[in-house]
Amino acid sequence: MRKRYYLSFDMDDPRHQEAERLFTQQASRHRTEFVVSSILSAKQNSHIEQIVRQAVREEINQLSLRVTPPQAERAVAAQLEDIPDSLIHALEDF
Repeated sequence: MRKRYYLSFDMDDPRHQEAERLFTQQASRHRTEFVVSSILSAKQNSHIEQIVRQAVREEINQLSLRVTPPQAERAVAAQLEDIPDSLIHALEDF
């Protein structure tokens, strides 16, 4: 059984213009498959995005932030004083 749907594009909308261009590039017998693949791909991408966002959210919630003690900061500063200025500022040239 087949169902038919009417598809229209708003040519004042740049997104619709691009979609219409991609749609018309398909051979007429492949357009239905193109639309089906596009819809399913968009749904899958949305689902993957939700999974990634949830995983990142969970990791951030479990992250324990450590404050660097002042002694450690002074030690790093002392180490940086031993490095020539030309090396410290070398990345600024990029």
